[in-house]
Amino acid sequence: MTPPAEPDTQRIPVRYWIWLFGAAVSLLGDLTMTFAIGWSASRHGGQVAGLVLLLAAAPRAALLLIGGAVGDRYGAPKVLLASCIAMFVVTSVLVPATLAVGEPISLLLATALIVGVIDAFFLPSSRSMPRLLVSPELVPRALASFQVTGVVFAVTGTAVGGVLVNWQGLTAAAGFDALTFAVMIIVLLSFRGMPAGSTGPRTGMFRSIVDGVKVAFGRPLTRALLITMTVAAGLLMPLDALLLPLLARDHGWDASTAGLLVASRSLGVGIIALRILAKGAFARPGIFAALGLLLAGVGLLGLSALDPLPLTFAAGVVSGIGVGTFTGHVLPLLMNSVEREYQSRLQSVVVLCQSLALVVMNPVLGTFADLDGVGITGVCLGIGVASALIGLFALTRPVLRNATVS
Repeated sequence: MTPPAEPDTQRIPVRYWIWLFGAAVSLLGDLTMTFAIGWSASRHGGQVAGLVLLLAAAPRAALLLIGGAVGDRYGAPKVLLASCIAMFVVTSVLVPATLAVGEPISLLLATALIVGVIDAFFLPSSRSMPRLLVSPELVPRALASFQVTGVVFAVTGTAVGGVLVNWQGLTAAAGFDALTFAVMIIVLLSFRGMPAGSTGPRTGMFRSIVDGVKVAFGRPLTRALLITMTVAAGLLMPLDALLLPLLARDHGWDASTAGLLVASRSLGVGIIALRILAKGAFARPGIFAALGLLLAGVGLLGLSALDPLPLTFAAGVVSGIGVGTFTGHVLPLLMNSVEREYQSRLQSVVVLCQSLALVVMNPVLGTFADLDGVGITGVCLGIGVASALIGLFALTRPVLRNATVS
């Protein structure tokens, strides 16, 4: 086995931990809200659930490149603050709206559309923050610390989300999400006057977008990572919001149990993140990322075949370990493959590729889950096999096998 890289002795700056606290609290609310929307939509069947998630992904995909260019031009902290304020307003308004009219399909569709627009500006800036706040050699540990903290919140968040949905549906989830965005706003306001990295050149918006796309696809390693992540995203990202709620309904489980199933996958991610935080990433991250996809496929095969609840939870943990191994090694490679002034634009391209994958896969997977001859178990089986094949293919690419975190 390839030995792990020597852990870096430098300390992660305090300002990163301040941001991490706000980001983790915000993640708690986001997971609750995402689960609530997915659960509410799944009540209307797989096709409606896929359509709701499509309306969240489509505007995000259309505006992401603009959001990334705005983040690099004006600074990620400022754009992130504006996005959090917008989300606070939306979730706050959603509370009285659901109390008044309930959770009709039209409200779910409108909410998904608005959130998708805000996400186009929120996500590139949010995902670029670790690279702006720490040095390149600390990026793997910084991202691992976010994943470890995020898993603690995710395990509790999805469980709390299930309880809130059982209690008061989307109303309770929206109110809780608004409170977490308020915390993030306070944290970001404390960053005022604290530089988090230089902003990009004040070129025209179109030129700035083109430059970011060229950087993302013009470098062999960055391009290979983007392609691998895009294909993997189309298979693995629909799990929490679409497939696991449908799987829970197929087994006759309630929302709380479905939330725990989602949490089991997050727990697996956290196990790997904790290892990277303690000892650093492995010296051959490309190889371990591919092996992670293979392991994720094994976990998904378990989800498709196992019926007892404890074994299903175990399969969820295994799939999470695989996903954590993949993301924990791919994301640092990707961040360090471009300079700081391109980080928001790079992240906008990453999220765009993932969103386009979701635009295609959410309705496709939802439709297949409704088919009598396939069902949700057949969908899980199919994406498990496909994930394993992607991992095997990645192992054949020298640019990925030989990649190192610089």
